Amino acid sequence: MSESESVDGSRTSAQINSVKSQAFALTDALIDLGVSVGVVRVMICLYLNGETTSKNLQASCELRQPEISTAIKQLTDLSLVTTRRSGSEGRGRPSHLYNLCMPINSCVEILLSDVEERIQAMKNGVLKVERLTQGL
Repeated sequence: MSESESVDGSRTSAQINSVKSQAFALTDALIDLGVSVGVVRVMICLYLNGETTSKNLQASCELRQPEISTAIKQLTDLSLVTTRRSGSEGRGRPSHLYNLCMPINSCVEILLSDVEERIQAMKNGVLKVERLTQGL
C-alpha cells in the first residue's frame, strides 16, 4: 500500500488535494478554450461535491442564482446534468438536486467536442470572408 492510500481504501487528504488541484487546473484550461465560466464552475463543483442544490452551488461556485440556472440549463441541454426534485423542509418551495450524469472525463469530452465545432465554424467563416474579399 502506498503512503497516499488509507487502510479502508478511502481517499487521503493528499489525494483529495491532488484531485482539487487538477480540477482547478481543468477549470482554467476549459475557460481558456472559451467554455462558459458558469458552466465550468458548476460542472467542477458537481464533480467535487456530488449531488447538491442550487443554493450550495451558489456558495461553492461563487456565482449568483441566475448564473447557476443558466449553467444548469446549458449542462442539461448537453445531457451532462440530471435534475430531481427534493421535498421542502416545512413551508416553501421544493428545491432541486443536481448531479453529473456521467464521469467527468466524458463531460469534458462533450465540452471539447462543442469547442471543436465552434473552431471549425470559425475556420469556415474565415474561408468565406477570404473568398468574398478576393473579388473586391
